[in-house]
Amino acid sequence: MFGLFKRGGPSQKQIDRAVKRLTETHGEEGPRIEASERLLEWGTPEALLGLVKRFTISSRVITQDVEEKRMVVEMLVSKGQGAVDPILRFMKIHHQVDWPVQALARIVSEPVLIDHLIEIIENVAESEFTASEHRVSLLRAIQGHVTEEMSPTLQTFLSDSDDDVRIVAIEGLASIGESVRALLLECFLEAEDRPRIRRRIAEIFVDQEWLVKGFRPKIEETLPDGFALNAKGLIRRR
Repeated sequence: MFGLFKRGGPSQKQIDRAVKRLTETHGEEGPRIEASERLLEWGTPEALLGLVKRFTISSRVITQDVEEKRMVVEMLVSKGQGAVDPILRFMKIHHQVDWPVQALARIVSEPVLIDHLIEIIENVAESEFTASEHRVSLLRAIQGHVTEEMSPTLQTFLSDSDDDVRIVAIEGLASIGESVRALLLECFLEAEDRPRIRRRIAEIFVDQEWLVKGFRPKIEETLPDGFALNAKGLIRRR
């Protein structure tokens, strides 16, 4: 009977039962760890997808929670390419993408990681049915990996209805460098009814010491409280 189980793999019911134990927020960590080890041992795509679901919950003891999540990352990495599709499937559905991206970054090369992230952003984050929290998480996941070629993708979120989504897109664009200076100034002027957007862009220009050349008159009269332009055309905090 054991041999038949091994050949056939776990049933969906068995996987669901293990995932239920894995995502129990109360009680001791033992049952969660045991469930994660069982899912890892099974190693099927569905079992690994279940393993990634550990990232959807946080246990009561923060230090233990972080330790368990690090353990799950190591488990996924140990499965190599076999864990890639389950991780990507998870990221398309759930907004808790920070830990999965850590695992993915250790399995695939940087260019492949970026391709995966862009594909998910274009197919998931751009959907009007995707929750803003999910869009924000996906856009944050590419911070530190942004290239100039990603600018068009990020620009699609500059008119998002949610300020948090716009801000994380702006921050991603700003990381490209001064080539996006004019784009961000235009975004600033268009955000007449979005004070948080204007303040964040002003902060970026202060930190980066970018000039407002070509936009000075309009920028000067619309700067948020606490900011001013100096003679050189640099935004400064008052």
